[in-house]
Amino acid sequence: MASEDRGCCDKCAKLFIMMINIVIVIVGGAILAAGIYWQLSPTGFYKEVFNHNIFNVPIISIVIGSLLLLVGLCGFIGACCEAMFLLKAYMGFLIVIMLMEIVVAVGCVAMKSSVESYATTRTQELIGYYGDEDKDEADIIKETIDLIQENFDCCGVDGPNDWSSLNADFKDQTNGDIVPNSCCKEANRDDDTCGSKADYRTNDEINSGGCKTSMMNFVENNMLYVGIVAGVIVILQIAILIMASKFRTTIEDESYENF
Repeated sequence: MASEDRGCCDKCAKLFIMMINIVIVIVGGAILAAGIYWQLSPTGFYKEVFNHNIFNVPIISIVIGSLLLLVGLCGFIGACCEAMFLLKAYMGFLIVIMLMEIVVAVGCVAMKSSVESYATTRTQELIGYYGDEDKDEADIIKETIDLIQENFDCCGVDGPNDWSSLNADFKDQTNGDIVPNSCCKEANRDDDTCGSKADYRTNDEINSGGCKTSMMNFVENNMLYVGIVAGVIVILQIAILIMASKFRTTIEDESYENF
């Protein structure tokens, strides 16, 4: 049976595999590029936040990006050129990735407290670097912390007192212990002196809650959506595996007929 005589199902399987792997290649390339950028960037933010004994994000990003590129290319070229060994390798990669996802999910649950403790410690260190031109030459730390505090309506890791205890620039100023303007409530952010007009203990224009609690509440409130996304990804992976298996079987049958 020639390839042009294949049924609609086989043609759709080939097209589906090719299209989905173009997306995988693009995503993999983006993750790889980001990982390389983070690893090579001289900016203090990336060096301080993303380097960790267990979770070294730049290296993990490079590994994941490279793996996705390899898998995507195997799938695309295997389907496009109908190369049996590439399709078999592609299916093997898919199975390994699904097993790795299970391991990662279990690891995240098991190491939740360790990751939470690390994130807290790192964020406290970043507060100490806020405004430090040597550690934050591109103002990335400042902009990131400001963005988090403004979006989550919070101040500091555990509360406003983190600023004066972790960063000398906010302690014992003219008006007492102060905080950045990003700590201010949304209605008061247009006032450039909001965070420094009074000691944080008496300043009712700032958010009193810490970002740790706010972010954990956000994650817990959105676990349903995380579960839905995870479910869709698993279903998509199973569909790809079925399509690849069907297409591989079709090629094998054609080779036997031609033989």
